[in-house]
Formats: sequence, structure tokens, C-alpha cells
Amino acid sequence: MLSEIAVVEETVEGLSFEAFTQNPQAERAVLYSLAVIGEAVASAITDLEAADPTMPWSQIRGMRNAVIHEYFRVDLAVIWETVRADLPVLKAALERILSNFSA
Repeated sequence: MLSEIAVVEETVEGLSFEAFTQNPQAERAVLYSLAVIGEAVASAITDLEAADPTMPWSQIRGMRNAVIHEYFRVDLAVIWETVRADLPVLKAALERILSNFSA
């Protein structure tokens, strides 16, 4: 998940929302990474919920479903908000979880 978050960060670095929406490669890369993150959450949701019950793991998994099953109806404003507001929170949570395992 952290490697996919890094891909998203690199992909949108320096882009405005307008530039993002006009860059099909960036859109595809971000949507794919969000799908991979959601799939990873789905496969480990029980452990993740136990490790950090404050995170909205089901919603993260739900983003994967929206990206995969409703691809042509995805709202890029919602995706952009997810990238800018939610991914940093997810990244911090995952880093905390990993540090607890290695402590």
C-alpha cells in the first residue's frame, strides 16, 4: 500500500486539479493505484481494523470497488480530494502500524 501511495504522490506532484483532469496517464495511474490499495485493504481488513480501528477501512475498500466497477462514472473531484486529503492520513496510519510491528 505504501508503494502505491508513493506512486500516487509522484504522479500528482506539481499538478493542479485541472492539469490532473487533462492528463489521462496521471488519471489512469492514480485510479489503478487506488484500486490496488483498496484490494490490499480488502485482503487484510481484519488485521487492519485490529491494528487501527479509527481508520475507515471499509470506505477505503469501497473506493476500490468504485474505481473498478464504476470506472466511467468516477468523479475526478472525489478522486482528487482522496489523493490530497485522505492518502496522507492513510500513509501515516500505515507507517504507525508498521512501526508497531517492528517495535
